[in-house]
Amino acid sequence: MRRHEFPVQWNDTTRAAFAAFAEGRNDPMALALRRFAADPGDEDAVAFLASYPQNAPQMRTTCVATMIEGGHAENALPQSAIATVNCRIFPGVRPDAVEATLRSVVGEGVEVAQLGPAYWSDASPLRDDVMAAVRAAVHANYPGVRIFPAMSAGATDGLFFRAAGIPTYGVGEIFIKESDEFAHGLNERVPVESFYNGLTHWRVLITALAGPD
Repeated sequence: MRRHEFPVQWNDTTRAAFAAFAEGRNDPMALALRRFAADPGDEDAVAFLASYPQNAPQMRTTCVATMIEGGHAENALPQSAIATVNCRIFPGVRPDAVEATLRSVVGEGVEVAQLGPAYWSDASPLRDDVMAAVRAAVHANYPGVRIFPAMSAGATDGLFFRAAGIPTYGVGEIFIKESDEFAHGLNERVPVESFYNGLTHWRVLITALAGPD
């Protein structure tokens, strides 16, 4: 399974994000990002980008074994083993199709089953009004900061709204260095300044989208 790669995929958000990431740069990564944004079928660009793990969830479905259990005693060969596989499924891909792929990869001798119900949805389209509102909200606190869309590789409740036909977008007001964030860790934190700036951020954003009335 480690050697299997799901098909390359893209949407308006990922192509726009890759183009934005490449702006103002001319290193090999930027060149590959530009080529993918212009032509996602560029196999050389795909191969280069895929060699960096952080790019993989933006280009395809990924499945990784995150937990392994096996054996019943320290002095005996294991009679069975269980692997928990976490899949980050690209928007628009059905979970049962991913399950079928995993079955074909591991072979008939291995049982594959979902741990619970899996849900899916298509990606939301990029909207100029949403981008303009986000830009206004961010610039209210941080004038001149560059704004561009990006696709989250994590799961959110937004998929249920998208599945119901309601375009859904994730927006954050917190400014923090990656080295200070510790997301999902024991010391996850939010800067006090970002908390208070967030009050302005959300007022501007909601007013821009909902209207002053």
